[in-house]
Amino acid sequence: MKIKLFLLGCGLGLGVATSGFADTTGVINARLVLTTGCLVNGQPEVTNADFGTLDFGTSVATFDSLEATLSGSVGTGIFVRCTAGEDYSVQVVNSNLKPATVFGTESTTGQRYLIHDSDASTGISYTLYPSAASSAPIVNGASISPVGTADPINGDNYPIVGRIEGGGNNATIPIGTYLDTINVSVTY
Repeated sequence: MKIKLFLLGCGLGLGVATSGFADTTGVINARLVLTTGCLVNGQPEVTNADFGTLDFGTSVATFDSLEATLSGSVGTGIFVRCTAGEDYSVQVVNSNLKPATVFGTESTTGQRYLIHDSDASTGISYTLYPSAASSAPIVNGASISPVGTADPINGDNYPIVGRIEGGGNNATIPIGTYLDTINVSVTY
């Protein structure tokens, strides 16, 4: 009987202890703000993005003309897809300054220079075009149009083709590696 009274007393004590708590209810506010954005070559906006390589390959120094197509991580050219209704532009900007000695034919617009890696005074002129069939060069700083086949995931396609003309089978062109950095700007 003493055990029953003890258990009954413990049960009453617990009931008294829990009857002093009140229920509290409330809310948690959740929030998300999305802004406009673009994917460039399948990646969200980044600084110093790798747009690919315009590789003219290896050739004898006595070449006449060479051509290269931009090859990137998702295919040929640059791909851009922005949020619905977002206006954007793609521009090719900056290049090496004209060296003292230039080989190849220089165009009147869109001229760029591949500079010899051990002699900055020597370069090969080249021009960028929006397609292999185009004769209208890409002008530095001007917006270019998507002329390639769009991709359903990666968006509009901006092919870029580099062309070196007028090498003239010139045996006096110094052998070596010639380099340029092509800067691209996608603004929205």
